[in-house]
Amino acid sequence: MGMKRAPQMPPPVEQSVVDRTAEKEAKLEKEKGKMLATKKKGQYGTVLTSGMGVEDEADTAKTALGGTLS
Repeated sequence: MGMKRAPQMPPPVEQSVVDRTAEKEAKLEKEKGKMLATKKKGQYGTVLTSGMGVEDEADTAKTALGGTLS
């Protein structure tokens, strides 16, 4: 009564499983980095304005068939 059994140690993990897991994690990190780089590249490719917005006068001239009247 009152005696506890010593916990059993889990079986050792095979090294090949550890290697494959490391390879997959490295591949996933590389892909994630590539996706983030693409996202950043696209973000900086857009026109960025300040929080005030564009303060230029809007071009509201009437057009004829999509061109401007001269």
